[in-house]
Amino acid sequence: MKTIITLNEALEKIKQLKNTYYFRRESEKVALPDSVGREISEDIIADSMSPAFDIAAMDGFAVRHEDVYPLKISGKVYAGDGIAKIKSCEAIAIATGAILPEGADSVLKIEDADVQKGILCGKALKKWENVFRKGSDYSAGDRIFEKDHLIMPQSAALLYSLGIEKVPVYKKIKAGIISTGTEIYNGMIKNTSAVLIQGFLKESGHESEFIGAVPDDYNKTKKMLLEACEKFDVVFTTGGVSVGERDFVADIIAEAGETVFHRVAIRPGKPCAVGIVNDSPVFALPGKPTGAFTALEIVVRRYFTDMPRAIHKITINEDVVLPEKGFEYILFMKIVNNTAIGTDMKLFDREYNTAIISASPRSCVVEGYVITDRNIGKGEMVNVYLFC
Repeated sequence: MKTIITLNEALEKIKQLKNTYYFRRESEKVALPDSVGREISEDIIADSMSPAFDIAAMDGFAVRHEDVYPLKISGKVYAGDGIAKIKSCEAIAIATGAILPEGADSVLKIEDADVQKGILCGKALKKWENVFRKGSDYSAGDRIFEKDHLIMPQSAALLYSLGIEKVPVYKKIKAGIISTGTEIYNGMIKNTSAVLIQGFLKESGHESEFIGAVPDDYNKTKKMLLEACEKFDVVFTTGGVSVGERDFVADIIAEAGETVFHRVAIRPGKPCAVGIVNDSPVFALPGKPTGAFTALEIVVRRYFTDMPRAIHKITINEDVVLPEKGFEYILFMKIVNNTAIGTDMKLFDREYNTAIISASPRSCVVEGYVITDRNIGKGEMVNVYLFC
């Protein structure tokens, strides 16, 4: 039996797998509104500059920085107006976003201005103070986005400012999902893990197809897995990945392809296997629903995104005693009155019973989780990784 690897070792192997496989997809062009959540498949280079003019960054008065107060206010300009001109010892009232008058080189903020009967006094200014300089956002030839950039709403806004209506992005990953286990195949147990994976992939911006369930049969499982790896970019399986008599998936991966790792020192989620079959990554998750979710969240998620979870440092409101050393435990926590507490179901009383928690889909419907390799006492400050 191969040695269990640490979480850090597993994440490093996932990173290497991603470097080889994740961005090998073909490219397509999509409408700008549809590009959010997708990765850009080529560098984006600006063919213009922004802003096209020097513009006021504040409401106030356009002036020459070397002029000595008092200054005569000779007019007003607003955003959208044409280019005005300013003479020596004059000032022009200006609105945020308006083009800086010709001859002006700074803006006195309205808060710093003293106006008496059309005459302006104020503080001394540096050249270009409170001015958004021409071309300072970007100039023609600047690389605005590098290949592989994940498009966020603000990225889409910048793409729009560049005049890009169709965005080159990687095609979505198409994932196949296989559920193993006679109890799933016969309908004795609801197939919650397949729904979990489909939701995860949708949230990640990719596509999935549930291929089907297969009973605890080595040959049938192998046949379904091999066929799926010919058709899909990645394949997920649930169940059959531990060390029981009918746990075949890890052995099939090793026989038909290459095992990247099998079993990670986390609880829940330990019996997780990752491999390559027919040049397609295979993510084999535990059969228990919360075990599957934990392996997906803590390990496999890194294949699909490098975006870290936000962390909230708060007080834990109960003791947690770990049953065994040598593992990193994922403690699912609700946040109530700015304190972290265990699930309402009370699945553990001080000792964190991962065998029971792994089997409970409800136990991970919480605001976040804590990762720890030691006991935690009530009242300690902990880092909670937030789901939202």
